[in-house]
Amino acid sequence: MKEFLIFTDGDVDLPSPYDKEVILLPQYYYFDESMIYGDERILSRSEFFEQLRTRRAYTSGVNPALVREKFENALKNGKDILCITVSSGLSGSYDTIYMVALYLKGKYPARNIEVIDSLSATLASGFLCMDALEMKKQGKTLQETSEEIRKRVHRIDVYFVVDNFKYLVQGGRVSEAVGKIGDILDIKLILTMKDGRIEPYRKSRGMNHALRNIKNIAQSKETARLGVIYVGNTDMFNKCKSLISSDCEADLNLIVSSHVGPDTTGIAIEWRVYSESDEKA
Repeated sequence: MKEFLIFTDGDVDLPSPYDKEVILLPQYYYFDESMIYGDERILSRSEFFEQLRTRRAYTSGVNPALVREKFENALKNGKDILCITVSSGLSGSYDTIYMVALYLKGKYPARNIEVIDSLSATLASGFLCMDALEMKKQGKTLQETSEEIRKRVHRIDVYFVVDNFKYLVQGGRVSEAVGKIGDILDIKLILTMKDGRIEPYRKSRGMNHALRNIKNIAQSKETARLGVIYVGNTDMFNKCKSLISSDCEADLNLIVSSHVGPDTTGIAIEWRVYSESDEKA
């Protein structure tokens, strides 16, 4: 059986110790183009959010040259590749990685590269990486693992509670008028992913109501994995964590954090499915 390595990109988050077992293809962020972070240069969370308070952060996807270098090193060492990416609806990283993989398949025809669009982000996509690692340890082949992961793409969800609209307005996710009205009325927005894109899921009056809605979502069906996501507001995170029996937790990457701001928390869910008929239902 050919050995394979598991890769992901900088929009995907993993809890410890899984984060040490998946190879990261970094994405990038900057406040001005003279100083780009994400690879050799990385800001601490406190430094990042301190700058984000007064300046807009810009983000970019993976570096195709670096993807090629990391993939080619694996292929030259006789390893196949499974790469699970952030949703193609959020980032161009999937397309970049897929095109690099297509080129390298032609150059190394004896090797195999599978690139999977998770249609999600952060810890929800990370759950797919965790599943892949566990299948690999069980002795599953690359083909068996990739086939099963593609089935599980539609079993994952992510939900975020956003305390203010500043960063959503700044990134063009909601209009300035809607943002002002929302802040005045103390409306807290719950965001989710649908068909690979971020969409509003529910509006709640006040943070306590929003977190109760998150709890209800988490308890609506049986879960295979449930994780909580820390951004920058410790109080929000701890309140969310106190309401949910989570299996793990992870820090939100700074790429996604730039779009939602520090006053955010969330959950990632992998729903349990017992049969194909359950999944279709």
